[in-house]
Amino acid sequence: MTTTFGIAFPGQGGKAAVLAGALRTHRRHPLVARLLDTFDAADPGALDLADTAVNQPAMCAAGIAAVEAAFGPAARPAVTVGHSLGELTAAACAGFLDTRDAFDLALARGALCRAQNLRRPGAMVAVVGAGPADIEWLRRRVLAERGGLLEIAGLNSARQVVLSGDPAAVRETVRLAAELCLRAEPLPIAGGFHSPLMMDAVPDWRARLAAVRFRPGTARFVSAIDARAHTDPDEVRERLARGLVLPVRWHEALRTVRELGVPGLIDAGPGDTLLRLGRRDRTMPFVGVGEAAAGSTAPNPADRRERAGGLA
Repeated sequence: MTTTFGIAFPGQGGKAAVLAGALRTHRRHPLVARLLDTFDAADPGALDLADTAVNQPAMCAAGIAAVEAAFGPAARPAVTVGHSLGELTAAACAGFLDTRDAFDLALARGALCRAQNLRRPGAMVAVVGAGPADIEWLRRRVLAERGGLLEIAGLNSARQVVLSGDPAAVRETVRLAAELCLRAEPLPIAGGFHSPLMMDAVPDWRARLAAVRFRPGTARFVSAIDARAHTDPDEVRERLARGLVLPVRWHEALRTVRELGVPGLIDAGPGDTLLRLGRRDRTMPFVGVGEAAAGSTAPNPADRRERAGGLA
């Protein structure tokens, strides 16, 4: 089935109960069944979804299953785009690699990220309501007062930026943000994603990507790493490799999708993180996968509350 809308895939960090519910809905899908078998779980509720090594393949399986349930295995979206881990799922949905290979890569990525966090622990925090100058002032104050590492990891909207760094620096960010009357929400993610803390994992991750066959896609793929549309399979593979360390330029990626003439995006889920963020930011229309499957592509009224989950 072809849709004039694009499809957007979130990263990890959403609520475990929402992810478990999505897996339960699609438990007959081959990738969900394989996930349960891999982790020897009789039911999605038995999975440790707080574990990065489990969460990442679970998000990949749930996203692919939701899209195939809504539009069929031969879905042809106008474009795909993914946030962090979601780029891997987006690349598979766009036809650049087999969905089974994408799941295997998500398994490998989750295991590599968990191991890297044990070697170089990190944390992440979303800061809401601050412009670029305020974010940089906050970041530099933290580094001046505490040292350590603190990087911009995600530019999610004009009002939301994610910072990533060592745990002490992130804790200080939360404290100083309150002092500056900014809202700072620590993300439920174990790791300093999209920062130099992940650099040591890149060689192994690149090797895993090199072992998988990438092919020309059937849909356009917009990377949130460079906010560009890609058709070359090698370029897509390289964006996935660099995505462990480079920041997510989500706000710019949405503008790129809009400039391609795509009328809106479908949040594949699980959950509605990208849907809520998109409706608050209003760069372009967003709908949920359930609405799209039912034939509705008219956005509902915006939810004014920003949430920071599902962003790594």
